[in-house]
Amino acid sequence: MFFDVKILSIAFLSIEMIFYPQICLTIAVFLGLKYSKNMSAEILNEDFVDNGDGTVTSKKHDLMWVKTDSMNDLKKWVNYQESKDYARELSENKFAGYDDWRLPNKDEMSTLYHKSLSNTDQFGKTIHISDRFSPGGGFSMVAQQVPGRMRTWVLNIRDGEFNHPEGLWTITEAARAVRKI
Repeated sequence: MFFDVKILSIAFLSIEMIFYPQICLTIAVFLGLKYSKNMSAEILNEDFVDNGDGTVTSKKHDLMWVKTDSMNDLKKWVNYQESKDYARELSENKFAGYDDWRLPNKDEMSTLYHKSLSNTDQFGKTIHISDRFSPGGGFSMVAQQVPGRMRTWVLNIRDGEFNHPEGLWTITEAARAVRKI
C-alpha cells in the first residue's frame, strides 16, 4: 500500500477529535490498516520518552520533565513558595545532571494534558497525562507566577481546566519541574 501509516494515524487522531472513532475505524478497515480505540493515546504517548533517569522528554515540545511531582516526592500539597523551592532544590542537586529545573509556564503545562492520555493520581483516580510519568502524584499542577501579578495558573489534570486562584501562599497544589532542551 502507498500510504504512510504514521501520517494516516495522525490524520485519524485529528478526525477522531472532530468526528467519532467509528469513522476512523471505517476508514482504517477500508485502507487495510489496524485501528484501535486507544490509537489517540498511543500516538500521543509516542511523544513522551522515559529517559530512564527520572525524567520524561516531550519530543514534540523540546521539554524535559521530572517524572515525578512534588506529591510523589514530598508526600504533601505545596503552596507557591514550596513549589519554587522544590524546583530550585532539583537544580541545586543537579537532578539527572541538570541545573536549570523550574516551574512550567501555562503553555508548557498545557502540553502535558490530553483527554486520551491516562494515568492515576494519589487517590487512584484518572488524570490525563502520559503513563510515562509516575502514577500516584497530584491531580493539579502549579505554573510560574504570572509576570507582574501575585497570581499563578493551576491546571487540573483530571479535567484539563485552568484556574487562576488568588494568593500565591494559600494555594495547595502539586508541582512538576521542567527544563527546555
